Amino acid sequence: MSAAPGPDPDAPRTLAASRLRSAALIAALSARLDSALHGTDAIVTVAAAGSLGRLEVSAGSDLDAIVIVADRLADGAAPAADVYAALAHPALKMPKPAGIFRRGVSAAALCAPQGRGALDEAPALFGKRIQCLLDTRPLFGASAFADLQTRILDWYGADRLRLDPHGQWTLLIHDLQRYLHSYAAWQQHKFERDDEDGWYLRQAKLRSSRLLTFAGLLLLLGASSRRHDKPAWLQAHLALTPLERIARVMREIDAAAFDAIESRYAAVHALLADPAQRAALVAQSPTALDEVPTRWPEPYAEIHRHTGEMLLGLTHFVLARRDDWHPDFFSELMF
Repeated sequence: MSAAPGPDPDAPRTLAASRLRSAALIAALSARLDSALHGTDAIVTVAAAGSLGRLEVSAGSDLDAIVIVADRLADGAAPAADVYAALAHPALKMPKPAGIFRRGVSAAALCAPQGRGALDEAPALFGKRIQCLLDTRPLFGASAFADLQTRILDWYGADRLRLDPHGQWTLLIHDLQRYLHSYAAWQQHKFERDDEDGWYLRQAKLRSSRLLTFAGLLLLLGASSRRHDKPAWLQAHLALTPLERIARVMREIDAAAFDAIESRYAAVHALLADPAQRAALVAQSPTALDEVPTRWPEPYAEIHRHTGEMLLGLTHFVLARRDDWHPDFFSELMF
């Protein structure tokens, strides 16, 4: 039996093209916001999230923006509406009207002490807070966004780590796991399908861009685990995309392992950037658990194969760091 085909050798070009397109969009959108929000004191900063934040815009990408409003504002709906009016662009789809990105939030709300460990915290708060550390980059108010990230890191215990450099990012490690596992469990049983979205497409995103977004921050936390300057080192690397974060940690230890992950990631990105392939994923998507087949159809089978190899490569790399990274990091990660 012949081996499964490897990644498309032309796929990296699609990923590189997405990066150039994203950079141009960020420049254009930033200029719009600088003009539209000039003189305002209601909006502190605006950050791109998702594919735009990762510099991976392609066909079907959403315009997800985190709008941070002044602490004095109790409701960020009106300021967010002004932001999205300025950001409207034909290359990006607006987020759903009822989605979490349509309402602004204050830094005070994101960093309220009572939110630490709260199991009933609203997803809009939990999701936006951790996403500010995962895959975001400023569109407006870059300095204020850096200050926000500092404030969030302090909320996660950076102030304690400055006093006790032998400690670990305990709450952040647990929240990162909560983000991944709750999201994965939700997506596993979300079978709604419409003309643009379906189970196979969501699973493809979960196993590719979502996986690398999670892994990018996790690898930074592991690589910093023995450092005495954890907060400063971590914040200095937050401007990197998830793929760049993984490259920063992996390349100096196992460049071949990173190259294999990057190659397969680029292949999945190229498939998802193709409107015809996305349409096939949506059309084939099951609408109930008992419709999920035991044998995947193409193109999802190819995506599942590539992402499975990515997952194995990342898992092997992390486990191989048992003697490199602090044992307390692994204790927090496992238990």
